[in-house]
Amino acid sequence: MPGQQPLADLDWIGLAECHFLVGDITGAVESTHEAVGAAARTQSGRVRNQLAQLYPYTVGRDAPGPLRQARDHIRELLAA
Repeated sequence: MPGQQPLADLDWIGLAECHFLVGDITGAVESTHEAVGAAARTQSGRVRNQLAQLYPYTVGRDAPGPLRQARDHIRELLAA
């Protein structure tokens, strides 16, 4: 069905945000990588805007390596 893929992509972003909100960094990192991969396959401005809203959850001095990597992937995608 047309228009369904951006919705599925937004689901990954929402899932990542939920993981961040409950403090599940491992789940958040995994979902963020899925979200970035999904966003890279679409031209949807809505998906990219939502991904930009996810970025602040990845920022912090004490961010572990995988979280920093997820943040870098978001930044690279949004800069492209």
